[in-house]
Amino acid sequence: MTNSSAGAVLRAVLELGPAPRSVVARRAGVSPATVTWQSKALLEAGLLVELPETAGPAGVGRPHSPIALDAAGNVVLALHIAAAQITVAVVDIAGTVLSSEQVPHRTHAPYDILDTAIDRVRAVAAGLPDGLRVRGLGVAVGGRVDTTTGSVVDHSYLRWRDVPVREYLAARTGLPTSVDSHTRALAHVEQLYGHLRGTTSSIVLFVGNVIDAAIAVHGRVHYGPHSGAGSIARLLGATAGSAFALDDFGDHALLARAMRAGQVDSMAELVAAAAAGGPERAYFLERATAMGEVAAALIDLLDPEALVLVDRGLGTVPGVREAYDDAVRAHSLIGADPAEVVCESAFTGQVLVMSAAGVVLHELFREPLTSVVADAV
Repeated sequence: MTNSSAGAVLRAVLELGPAPRSVVARRAGVSPATVTWQSKALLEAGLLVELPETAGPAGVGRPHSPIALDAAGNVVLALHIAAAQITVAVVDIAGTVLSSEQVPHRTHAPYDILDTAIDRVRAVAAGLPDGLRVRGLGVAVGGRVDTTTGSVVDHSYLRWRDVPVREYLAARTGLPTSVDSHTRALAHVEQLYGHLRGTTSSIVLFVGNVIDAAIAVHGRVHYGPHSGAGSIARLLGATAGSAFALDDFGDHALLARAMRAGQVDSMAELVAAAAAGGPERAYFLERATAMGEVAAALIDLLDPEALVLVDRGLGTVPGVREAYDDAVRAHSLIGADPAEVVCESAFTGQVLVMSAAGVVLHELFREPLTSVVADAV
């Protein structure tokens, strides 16, 4: 038995819903015998449940007992560290957010933020029902993250360098902890539950306080030997004579411009004013035009099946999606049609939570039989 075939079986059940083993075998691309052995192991691990025996339509066909994901019995804890706050959530293994809370940063000092996170993670874990299996703590953060060491190598906005996040959190929560960049983690979770399911080549472009990308080829998100894949700050805008720099279009940069103009005092006010059609809308349209050029460059680089775009102006500020589409059409040398390639995240409103949960969920569905159920925190 191999963990990779166990992952294929578990992922097939996720995609199919409750299904007989013969159907799971076809979806997973493995033999019926492999499904028999792996489903037994996954049932013993508490990741699958066997449903009551049933027959085909109108009683036709041999009775079978479908297997299904045990979403009710398995969760992950998710911690997202953003520029202004942390988000702590509970997400089940079917990708449903069960609870979520945000806590603003008091300072940007790494251990102040991590200590606050530890307090909240402990409190959330303590409130979980008895018998619920916690499969780990997933941590997603912007900037460059080394997944091997579990460290934040560099976060320009928070000014973190070489912070051992995994080691610090795991030692103080008792939870098996994994850390990744939020954009790569979002790519994983889009592959599991969202718009990238079934794609072999894809891009996620994240436009927030941090602007970066994740690239997947042959269905695998690329990391690089220095954990730097997806760092696009110098893709456009850092060379002499360039019209813009990416840092000019982060959320904090937009807010700073609006505050200097005396328009708003917070990002929430800026988004609300722009969504209502006020003059603040121009900041988001300008950003969409610039980031659409970046999206076009990424599309030309990879020629992906899909590019998932994350920008808080999408779906809220009128004209933002159209500005992105116009820029892609104008700048893509391969003539990419944004209507066919570009899509918004499947997790609008829950992007941060799902990216953090995806750090553990990706590992769980890849190697489920090595998953460790956490002890009580």
